[in-house]
Amino acid sequence: MSSIAAAVVALLTQLLPILSTSAAGTVVAVINALVQIIPVVVQEAEDLIAPIKNVIAALSANPATTAEQLATLQTLDAQCDAAFEAAATADGAAPLPSP
Repeated sequence: MSSIAAAVVALLTQLLPILSTSAAGTVVAVINALVQIIPVVVQEAEDLIAPIKNVIAALSANPATTAEQLATLQTLDAQCDAAFEAAATADGAAPLPSP
């Protein structure tokens, strides 16, 4: 489904220059497409959070990871948590409890 969503977004992006001269009905059609595609994109992103966090955890546990790299990984982990909580909040779910 993600390739379909990406194709639709690419198509909509290409249509943007002609939308300024289009009828209101065309704008409504684009808005309707966005309304339908945004939940798919959000779900795709939410589905990728866990695998990304697994990679971060594996790299963090690797003894070859330097202190600088570990700090970067911790920042990335926090970004994943914040993005997931923002998506959950936007979906009306309660935020994740702090560990």
